[in-house]
Formats: sequence, C-alpha cells, structure tokens
Amino acid sequence: MQPSPRAHSAAVQHALEEHTLELAERPEIRVARQAGDQALRAAFPDADARSLERLPAIAEEITLNALIGLVDARTGEDLPRLIMRAPREVGPRWIPGNRGLHDNPDTFYRLVPLDEHSDFILEGEASAHPATIFECSALTRAWHTLGHLTREDLGIAPGSRFRVHFGPEPGPECDHFVRLTPDAEMLLLRETLADWAVEAPSRLTIENRVDRGGPREVDDPTFIARATQRVEKWFAEAIRLTEAPMAQPANHFPEPVISGEHGKLVTMAYSIGHFDVKPGQALVLRVDPGEAAYVGLPITNLFGTTNGNLASGASLNALQAERDADGCFTCVLSLDDPGCTNWLDPDGFERGFLFLRWAGLDPEKPPKRAPGLETRIVSLADLSDALPPGLRRVDATERAEIQVRRERDHALRFEEFIHD
Repeated sequence: MQPSPRAHSAAVQHALEEHTLELAERPEIRVARQAGDQALRAAFPDADARSLERLPAIAEEITLNALIGLVDARTGEDLPRLIMRAPREVGPRWIPGNRGLHDNPDTFYRLVPLDEHSDFILEGEASAHPATIFECSALTRAWHTLGHLTREDLGIAPGSRFRVHFGPEPGPECDHFVRLTPDAEMLLLRETLADWAVEAPSRLTIENRVDRGGPREVDDPTFIARATQRVEKWFAEAIRLTEAPMAQPANHFPEPVISGEHGKLVTMAYSIGHFDVKPGQALVLRVDPGEAAYVGLPITNLFGTTNGNLASGASLNALQAERDADGCFTCVLSLDDPGCTNWLDPDGFERGFLFLRWAGLDPEKPPKRAPGLETRIVSLADLSDALPPGLRRVDATERAEIQVRRERDHALRFEEFIHD
C-alpha cells in the first residue's frame, strides 16, 4: 500500500521553524554560529560600522538557513518547506529570518532534503498565473547538479500538472525521472515571480515510496554533530560567495556568464559585484535583458543577505523597471532618492553586493542577443546627464505609493502557505 501524498502544511512549517529555533540554541550550535560570525568579520576587516552592527542578525539567519533542512529530514515526510524567509511577526512573536547565500526576493524558495534513501514522487499543480521562472534542481552535498528541470521541461501552464520521480532507480511512470546518487543532499525548488501582484507559486505534494523512519524527536549527539558541521559549511559558503566578487574593484561588474557551479542554475547568467557608493554619488546600471525571460537586481549586504527595505526598493526586476526605447533599462543605486524611476535603495549601506541574474536562457546555444551590463559612478548633481532621455521623474508621493504597493504585493505569495 502506497502512502498518501502529503502537501505543504502551515502547521508543519511552523513546527519545523520552532524546532529549528530550539536547535539553534544548543551550546554546540551557538559556538559554531559565533565562530561563523567571527569568520565573516575576519573576511571583511574593513567592514563599516553599520554592516557590523547588522552582522549578529545575519549570522543568526545563516545558521537557521543551514539547520532547517536537517530538521525537515527528521520528520520522515520530506515536505517541500519554505526557506529563505525574511524576518516577520507571527502574532506577538518575532520570528527571525532564514535567508543567506545571496537570496533573491523575487524567488519563492522551497527545499526537500535528500539522502541515500530518498525515493519519492513530486507532484505539482501550477497556479492560474504561474511563476515566470520555475527551476527544480537536485544537488549533491558538494552542490553539484544531479538533475535539473525547468518550466519548459515540466510543461508548466496555467493549472497544469506534473509528476517527477526522484530516486536511485526508475519506478512508476511519471513525466520525468531524476536519478539520485548516495551523495544527494537537497532538492531545491525555485519559482521566480516577476509580477508580484499576479504570479503565484505552484501547489506541491510529496509521495514517499519508502519509509523515511520518522518522526525522530530526540536531537541525539550524532544529530547535533551533523547540525554543527552543516552550520560550519554554510558560513564557509557565505564567505566563499562574497570573497570572489570582493576581489574585483568596487562598482565593477563582469560580463554576465552562465555557471552551474555551487548550486547556481544552469539556465541563468550571473554578474556579481560589490558597490561602494558615498553620499552624493550614484551607481548607474544600464541592463540589456538579451533573450532572458527574467532579469533581477537584488541588493545584498556585505555578508550576503538581502536587507530589510524590500518595499523601498532593495531589488528590481525587468518587469518592474521602466524600459528605455531600445528595450534595455537603466537603474540608479544611491543612498538618497534620485527622484527618478528605477531606484535601487541600499537601505543606508554605502557598501554591499548586487547579484544580477538573467534567467530562462538556453545553456546549449548562445543567444542571438546576449545579456549585457554597463555601469558607472556619477555625482547626483550630474545624474541627469547620465540617464537616457525621457527616464520618468518620481516625486515623494508616488514613491510612497510604490512602496506600499510593493510591500502588499510581495506578501501575497505567502498567503496560502501561512494558513491551513
């Protein structure tokens, strides 16, 4: 008799997060978190005071990001849980976030833990307005890609369904089969919602084909040791991701390239760089989408997590941006509101990262029109001369309206996932 499929449950999600918070308070985990905090400080010895002030909260988020997968694996259900959540209030309680590793605010992240026993069917039902980008990646412990399925592979359309078997050997007939190896660690599901007000995540269920041996309620020494090692690994990855772009000159961004290393998407081009913008300055970015179905420009702090001002404009994507006449778009990153559309607000941080993504590309052939990026630093006094003709002005009233709308629309994706 096959077990019945299990869908995401808000109650289970809440229990996972509560258990993760409890686990993070274990002495061994606190030591690992403190060591990670110190390692991040050492990796950026010239970090400014404002960034260092935010670091303890960032270290907590990286720790929780590392742990929630292990906690989920212990339930025996392997539900596609939400990850990369921002901090939030739940009733009277403040719940820390679990972001990290340069998260994208446009993307709705879910993860299923994998191990040498994993054998299950993932069934999905697309929403009436599916995400612009759907990426399903099975990754090893070294974060190499075992299998990757896109929106096109899954035939996602409004209300469509798909079934994917993940396991060591082919089994029941499904739309796709992804072979898992003994070193499989996670199934990462990324749905990128370019239109926050309209697009919605898919409904996902899991049907385990083997007994997963859960729930296991006791955090024994072996489990604590694994959790500690995982936290150490996540901090090491956070440092690795930030050290490479920091080796480049400030405000310099390389040409976008596709790379499938370390869990990056094989259908996405990236350009990662760090900015250093002083009061009275602006970083002007002219972005060519090329043939990408999605382009996103999220700001992260020096330690690799998004800041708290998402409504103000800590990210922007090609659908939200107003385009130039040639299909490109021009963004302005500055501490003060530049008074024009397409403002990227760094939340008062003079230094940080931009992790630009061009998604929905074909990795097998070069595009006819390649993604492109041009950047330059100008003074705010000379900003008008650096902008394309006709870039629309935005006054304080409209800026406030934009912020209210962004905050409201971004929250929509979580509505059915926070209520049973």
